[in-house]
Formats: sequence, C-alpha cells, structure tokens
Amino acid sequence: MTRWFALAAAACGAAAWRWFAPWPGDDPVLALVALRSPLTAACLQGGYALAWIATPYALARLAAAAAGRLIDLCAPGREPQPLPPWPGSESLQLTIGELHRRTLPGPSPQPRWLTVPRRGLHAGVAVFGAVGSGKTSSCMYPFAQQLLGWQAAAPDRRAGGLVLEVKGDFCHQVRRLLAACGRDADYLELSLAGRWCYNPLAADLDAYSLAFQLASLLNQLFGKGKEPFWQQASTNLVKFLILLHRLVDDYVTLQDVYRAALDGALLERKLAEARQALGFTPQIHLPSEEYSRVATALPRRLWDYDALDGTMFVPADAELAKALEDCGAAFETREPPAATEEQRRLRAVLRWHEHDWLRLDERLRSSIVEGVSVFLSLFDQPEIADVFCPPRAVYREGAPHRGRWPLPPLDDLLEDGRVLALNLPIGANPALARAIGVMLKQDFQRAALARIPRIAQEPDRSWRDLLFLCDEYQIFATAGENEPGGDEKFFSLSRQARVIAIVATQSISSLRSALPGESWRTLLQTFRTRVFLTLADEASCRQASEACGQAERLKEQYSIAESSQASVGLLSGRAGGSKGTFGVTKSYAPRREAVFPPSAFAELRNAQAIVAAYDGANPLPATYCYLKPHYLPRELGYFEAAAEGLL
Repeated sequence: MTRWFALAAAACGAAAWRWFAPWPGDDPVLALVALRSPLTAACLQGGYALAWIATPYALARLAAAAAGRLIDLCAPGREPQPLPPWPGSESLQLTIGELHRRTLPGPSPQPRWLTVPRRGLHAGVAVFGAVGSGKTSSCMYPFAQQLLGWQAAAPDRRAGGLVLEVKGDFCHQVRRLLAACGRDADYLELSLAGRWCYNPLAADLDAYSLAFQLASLLNQLFGKGKEPFWQQASTNLVKFLILLHRLVDDYVTLQDVYRAALDGALLERKLAEARQALGFTPQIHLPSEEYSRVATALPRRLWDYDALDGTMFVPADAELAKALEDCGAAFETREPPAATEEQRRLRAVLRWHEHDWLRLDERLRSSIVEGVSVFLSLFDQPEIADVFCPPRAVYREGAPHRGRWPLPPLDDLLEDGRVLALNLPIGANPALARAIGVMLKQDFQRAALARIPRIAQEPDRSWRDLLFLCDEYQIFATAGENEPGGDEKFFSLSRQARVIAIVATQSISSLRSALPGESWRTLLQTFRTRVFLTLADEASCRQASEACGQAERLKEQYSIAESSQASVGLLSGRAGGSKGTFGVTKSYAPRREAVFPPSAFAELRNAQAIVAAYDGANPLPATYCYLKPHYLPRELGYFEAAAEGLL
C-alpha cells in the first residue's frame, strides 16, 4: 500500500514538471550555459526532471512510514491476538512457553510458541532460577508432563527415565502425571519406606571400577586433598575388599566393605574362607634329603614330589608345621600355583594383604580406614542397611528382605520404559541423599552409554528416548576434571544414547560452588538449551548475559573542542583574548553490546524467562519467553493470567 502511494506521488511530480513547471530554457543564464557547455546544460535539465519525480516519491514514503508508526503507538485499546493452538506433532518435542517480542518485555500482536524438537532435546536443557522464580512449577512439572506423556499408549515408544530430587514432592507429582497418562504401572520409587531395595555394588563392574567410583564420590562429598596418596590407598583398600567378598560370597555390600576395613580379625577370617572355598591353602615344601631324615617322625600325610626344585610338598597345617619345627627340619611355606581365574584373583588379594597392607604402619592403616569409614559408616545403620545393603539371597534368589524386593537392573528398567524416582529428602539425611543420588545417577549413565554400540548395530530399530530429570541439580552434580568419570563427560556423549537431560539449579554460582576448579564451565557448555528465570546474584546475571550473546549497534559519540588566542596589552600589561573558536562534533560508530544486559535477568517476573534454545542443528537467538505453569490451562495466555492475578 505504501509503495502505490509513493508511486502516485511520483506520477504527480512528473505531471507537474511536464505541464506546470517545465524546464526554463529561455532563461538568459541557462541559455548561456547551454551555449558554452551543452553537456552541463543537459545534466542540469535531467537533474531538474529527476528532482520533480524523486522528491514526491521520497516524501510520500517517509510520510506513510511515520503515519504507520504513529498509528501503532496511538491506537487506543489495541489487544494482542489470542495464542495459536498448542503445538502438536507426531515427533517428540518440548514446548517451553510463549514468544512475543524478542528483546523487549510485553505482549505482541502475534504471539507464538517456542518449541525445541527431539534432536535439540538430546543436547540437554538447563534451567536456572532463584528461589521462588517458578523453575519447578513453570519448567520441571510442565516439561515432565509433556515428555513422559508423549506416546503414553505405545509401550515400545514412550520414554523411560530417572528422576532425582531433594525436597520429596517432585516424585509425587511425577507419579500423578504418569497415572493421568495411564502409566501408573511404570512408576518405581526408591525410598527408605518403599518396597524396593538397591545395592550400589551389585553392578556388573570390576572391583577397581567400583572402588574408583566410591573414591570419586568421597572427593565430591568431602573434597579432594592435595596429597594423592590417601585417595590411591583408599581406592586400593576398597578394591581388594570388594574382590575378596566376591570371591567368597559372589556378593558384596557397602556394609561388608565397612566392617572388613574396620575389623582386622574379620579380614583374616575372610581370607581363610577364600582359601578353603577355592582350595588355595599354603603348601609346606621340604627338601628330599630332609624328608628322608625326618619322615618317620612326621604325622601321616600324602606327600607329592616337585620336580622343578626337587622338594616334597603337602598342604600346610599347624600339626605338621609343629612336628617339623620339633625335628629341626628346614622347611618352607609357599603359596600353591594358581590353576583357575578365581585362584589368580585370590593370589592378588593375598599379595596385597601380605606385602602391602600389613607392611604399612598401624597408624597409617588407621588413617586410611578412617578416610573411607566416615562415609561407609552410613550404611551400617539398620534402617539404611535394610534398603541399600540387602543380604545375598535378595539378589541371588529373588527373595524379599523385610518386605522389600530387589530393584531390577537399571538398563532393563530403562529399556522397558519404566520411570525410577529417588525420594530421599535431603532434610532427613543430607549425606545419604547425595551419596545414593550420585551412585544411582552413575548407574543411569553407565546404562545409557552402553546403548551406544547397540544403537549403532541396530540402526533400524525404534529406540526409545531416556529422560533424566534432576531438580536442584547442584546437589547431585559431579565433575571428573582429570578423572575418566564426571557429568560433563557423560552429557557430551549422551546425545548418541538418545538421552534427554533436563536439570534445574538455583543459579550458575550454586553450580560453580558445588564443583571443583573451572569444571563448571565444561559442564555448562554441554547444555545447549538454557532457560534463565529470575537470578538473584550478580555473577550469575553476568554469566547469563554473556551466554545470550552480543549484538552490534550504532552508537552516537559527541566531542567538544574549544580554542582561543591570548594576548597582552602593551599599555596596560593585562592578558586578554582576541580570537576564539568553539565546536561540537557528533559521530556514529558500531559497538558490540549485550543483547540482554545483566539487569534484565534480575528484573524478570515470576514465570518469565530469557531462553537461548537449540533446535539440534542451529542455535536460536536468545529471546524473552513466557512460561506456562502446570496449574494453568494451556490456552490461557501469560498476560491474561497475570492480569487476573493467577501467577
């Protein structure tokens, strides 16, 4: 419309030039110019015609633009259009909230929805919000409802996952929304009063991996010392105790490790049980000539001949050893050769016990034991041991223990589309809640990463998505730094395992204080979609502003200059001024500034957010987003709800 109006103005200008104000060729000055320089006269004539046509066109365009802007600003009672229908798709996607103006708060005439497709969700979602900002009610609840409710009627497609929290109410909400979707049978809850028991050491891992996992957890709970000896010694102790119990009982719990570390006599008995169970008793070796000399004075035994060194040998016992000592025979006690894999492992345990552990000073051994017992003693309490240290029959025979059944392997639960929730409120036992949460999270990570080679072998199979929901993530966050484990390493690989990780924390500073060194930066970059609600500390506001990027804006600059010339009167001798100049210069230059200044994050209202999303292929520009709390209907717009006082 504006273009046609401008073209009409240009046509009027052309008519005025042609009929009412033609070129004044009879003017004497112009006639002289035409006589002296025909080219200059032609240029003047063409410029005159162009001015009559272009000037009305430009003025009409400018007037139309100004009128449109004035109408937009002054139109009384202009209301935004209603929200479009809630986005629906056959493919999994997450709707975060309403979009209006990108960089300015307030309603827009054409609102729309901000959605993140499945491939963007596999890159992780992090929610940051201060206390009372609505991160649980406006993000965690609605996000869980959408993702767990997708394809709820399709057993082979609906998502399975793990839910971690510390307040004790999020699990109940997850259970209700699963029941609303017809998935109440998919919900499993691990708690002190529940029907499931869980042994963290029942995982299908070697003893060193389990010991290293416990040592890393101790570093996260109590900090890492400057001297690496203590971590190495405690890892070694836990590793061989786990290996010993597996050789004897084919089963081990954290309570078993704690008691064997404390009680040296119990450790000796376990070693003796292992020798007897594996037929790995020491042998007495006696030179052949010595055997011939004292054979008649010895108890009856079935001696064998060792052709390698020419000695006679027999399994050792106390009676035979005493008889040889009484005869003054020069005998030697040796370990038997390891014939089986179990015997070779037992020999390694015996070698550690005799040549490493027993050779340490007693006070040094006590310090090493104290370093692990401060954590393992949690699991010697009866109410905790019943849940997290069940007896062997629970896992080997499937028999319940005090009304609790063994938790199925986590990889089976996830592949069956089950949702496991940890309900250990941190107010009751903070150390236990964090320890079990971290170990359960690490089991989830191992199960998820184990899918990657299977997915590569069966690319045509429909693999379900795995959901990792964690509220108050700073409680459970772990970083490996120089170690092979850590959340940052898992989240960098979880996209291939089709894991959708959604974590919520109070601020970037809370995440930073929970992790050692600069590892929080590495962890933060693994979450490509970031939702920033109200932030209460300056450092987090600054980091969020930097994360949302910068834009180049044209900024004006002013400069003022003044100069004068001074002189001295010849008769009076007084100073005076003769000439002076004063000038002001205005210039424009591009400058990069934050799209959202730090103050914007501190001024967000409840359920308002600034979102930097990722669609799986390209990062989307950061924008204001208005979230949809779970207790409000989806068709009700944010500004309507705010006007009614529902937020």
